[in-house]
Amino acid sequence: MDDDDNASGKLSKTARGKPLTAAEEIARAGREYLESPAVKMAREIYESPAAKLARDFANSPAQQLAKQVALGLGPAFGTPETARMEAMRKMLEPSTALAAKLNAIQPLAIDHGKLASMGAILPSIDPKVIASIQGVQPLKIDPSLANAVSQAQRTLEDAMRPLGGIGSAIKQSEEQQRVMQKSMLASLAGPFGDIAKTSQWVSTLARIDTLDITKLLGRGLGTAVDDMRGMIAKNFFGSAALDQAKMSAMLGLTARFEADFAATQLKMSALAGIGEAFDRRSRFQLDAYHSLFGKWRTRVDLPENFWRDARSRKRMYREAEVDEGLIVAQPGMALEIMVESGLTAGLRSEANTVAVVTLGEISMTVRSRGTSKDAYALIGRFEQELRAYVHRKLETRFGSDWFKLRASNLIGKAKEIRKAAMARGEAFASLVHFTELGELSGIIQNTKNWDDVFGDVFVEKTGFDHDMQKLIAVRRPTMHMRRIDGVRLVESICVVQRLSEQMAGDGAWKLAAESDH
Repeated sequence: MDDDDNASGKLSKTARGKPLTAAEEIARAGREYLESPAVKMAREIYESPAAKLARDFANSPAQQLAKQVALGLGPAFGTPETARMEAMRKMLEPSTALAAKLNAIQPLAIDHGKLASMGAILPSIDPKVIASIQGVQPLKIDPSLANAVSQAQRTLEDAMRPLGGIGSAIKQSEEQQRVMQKSMLASLAGPFGDIAKTSQWVSTLARIDTLDITKLLGRGLGTAVDDMRGMIAKNFFGSAALDQAKMSAMLGLTARFEADFAATQLKMSALAGIGEAFDRRSRFQLDAYHSLFGKWRTRVDLPENFWRDARSRKRMYREAEVDEGLIVAQPGMALEIMVESGLTAGLRSEANTVAVVTLGEISMTVRSRGTSKDAYALIGRFEQELRAYVHRKLETRFGSDWFKLRASNLIGKAKEIRKAAMARGEAFASLVHFTELGELSGIIQNTKNWDDVFGDVFVEKTGFDHDMQKLIAVRRPTMHMRRIDGVRLVESICVVQRLSEQMAGDGAWKLAAESDH
């Protein structure tokens, strides 16, 4: 056999030296390609858990955000250029490596023993700080987080290069009917949004002096945040810090607020960071929340002058020791600070700031130029998600007759509402679909329902009741065209995010608490 007939298959001959037909040649080439190392490697990557995570996100209902955003940010233009189409595709398809990195660091709330077993270098934390957490250990900011932020920044930068680079991306998106904003917002509804939020609070905490932290947050919380700053300094330096700054610029988040608003941003960033670096049940969570809202909570029995008179409202806020910057901030500014701080995902252009709030499988936008309308829509959508969650949990536990068994006091009212709705031409639906937010809260807090089902999800009954009162109280005045202020806007978004996370967790915290590990 001569060299041309060897196993490498480089020539169009068989082992007997006969020429291959065109069809045989194509078939042979196809077999060799499918058996090549490159294809095998690609197949292994495609079938890997990391790639599956990326595909799951790319195909998830979070992508509905692009359609929802169109209602507030305008339609996409008709025939975009190829470069812009490619940029959109890149923005909407998270990279496998990025998804893998994010998966590797989430959740941050793992215990010290697991970190140590992985070879992690744990920070030196004051024992008094650890003791004050009542048994919940503060955690390390994993170095993978800085790597994930850096890679996210580079992915964004590559996607924006056809549009003229970072500096002109936001401007061009406005000029081209904001199609880039829509793509960014769709991405912010998924893993990229989690990284972007972390990037923002990391940036804020990194540039604040220790004395300012202690003065603003108090000794205990200030010490915890200062420890976090030390962890940030170890992980976000050099190119990682530069990548973080570039990411902020891409999202239009480069504002430096004046004194009052700078303090507000710090408190919001502390709340965001504590939520990621410490267990949700840590007392630092409550301390961080109180640093921003004091003893205030919106409730259903507020006097009429609260809703009518801004001066009365501000006086009540100050008596409750709400952060001064949040009191005086207009709703659009409060939303802007919230996004800048990393308390929620979002972006800012010259015309608008848009926050992205994820509720289970869907995401909503709240715009600085439509805060009252969008806040009402957000709470309305949360009501739908809560209604579906209550129905699913109780039907799974008690069967299709659960409403009669577990919400019998609401049957008469719900039937009347359903009858009127069907008379207007609406389709038949089960009775739970004709309940309001306050009634859903009552179903959940019913002693039997709480003890048997919902106590494992929402953790603490009084806290849940307070959260629901905040949303009910905001929904009522907003419905009557009363403008929402900065305090209630931020409060509502925080509550919606907190309850949505608890519903998504579905009682996982209790399983973790009761585990033998």
